[in-house]
Amino acid sequence: MADDAAATAVAPATAGPGSRRGDRPELLVQISMVAVIVAVVAGAVVFSWFNRRLAIPDPTTWEPGRLVTATFDPPTNKVELFHNQGDGQFYVHMAQDPFLRQPERIQGGPSEQAYRLQRPLYGWVGWALTLGDAGRAAWVMVGLTVASVAALAAVVAALAARLGRSPMWGLAILGFPGIHVDLLRCGPEALGTALLGLALLALAPAWRVGPWGVDRHRLSSRRLVASLLCFALAGLTRESFLAVPVVLSAVWWWQTRARRSVSAGGWFRSWGWPLVSVVPFLVWVVVLRLALGAWSQGSGGGEELAGERMASVPFGGLVDALSAWRVGEALSLLLIVGPALLGVVRSRSLEWRSLIAVHVGLSATFGFVVWYTWVGFSRVLLPLSLVGLLAVLDHRAASPGPAPAAPDPPVSTRRG
Repeated sequence: MADDAAATAVAPATAGPGSRRGDRPELLVQISMVAVIVAVVAGAVVFSWFNRRLAIPDPTTWEPGRLVTATFDPPTNKVELFHNQGDGQFYVHMAQDPFLRQPERIQGGPSEQAYRLQRPLYGWVGWALTLGDAGRAAWVMVGLTVASVAALAAVVAALAARLGRSPMWGLAILGFPGIHVDLLRCGPEALGTALLGLALLALAPAWRVGPWGVDRHRLSSRRLVASLLCFALAGLTRESFLAVPVVLSAVWWWQTRARRSVSAGGWFRSWGWPLVSVVPFLVWVVVLRLALGAWSQGSGGGEELAGERMASVPFGGLVDALSAWRVGEALSLLLIVGPALLGVVRSRSLEWRSLIAVHVGLSATFGFVVWYTWVGFSRVLLPLSLVGLLAVLDHRAASPGPAPAAPDPPVSTRRG
């Protein structure tokens, strides 16, 4: 579909309530089409792995304790081999043990167990889908991964429409390297990034013609709660995803700093409220400390990738890993950083630019074990892939300055 048609259908500043209601069925059809196409492609990617010839270990000669979890030790079929490639085994563990009754099944001691268990949402969702049947967890987590990728495509399609672009842009997530890591290793990043997108979509009625600012008169309490919930759940899939609400809060404070009309008691309502989404993760970390007796402190990736997860100097891990890179790593970094840099140039939104800058800053802290292969860094930087794409799609004009102090029209006249 043409971008102009999508802009007419969803542009919040120009479309009337009647026209928007009339265009919603067509928009929903396009978003559903995007989700179905991506689900089929994602399923094909997963099937391509299972279609390979794989040797199942002989349990009579297998040495227990060679894996970092006892979840599939030894693996007895292809799906167990699939999860044992990487972190999928930890999420299956959470799907089988959501109440922390057997943390010792994760090797490395309490601090490593706390690190591995600090991202619980993915496993919790898997546990709910298994209806408590641990034997179903392995395949359920594979299906959940495919469904998460399709959900992310639908969310991106809806966000693209909100930005005045064709919903077919949702197909662009198939070019995100992090998506393919999740599909080939099973991970929570697609689900967490979809939740971030949902939070941004919930805030859409408050977007200004220029950069968002904080137009709370356009944001209903229901949408406010929905955005906070999505941000909080994203943080429980991966703690680094909480950078998004924190950055938005800081940017909104910067944009409203000249508004003398914001009272000291109203700062939280004006721009500080996204910080609430950090609380559930902090509570969970404390729960792990009480249950396991240690704070999160991972060991660094195992014997084959001995090293720290955090760099001692900015981009030190990247520099150390460059000598081991192949074409896949270089191409993946280009697919992530390229759109982000283009978004910085094309977009005039301080929010997008700040989110891109902060995620690039976060990547500077990655150690060698993260940068060693595209499997490591591309999934962690999946939110950067999302923000970079949205920044490229967002052609709204820059705001001339801080938001005016004059009150906005009543909520009843602004429908989102």
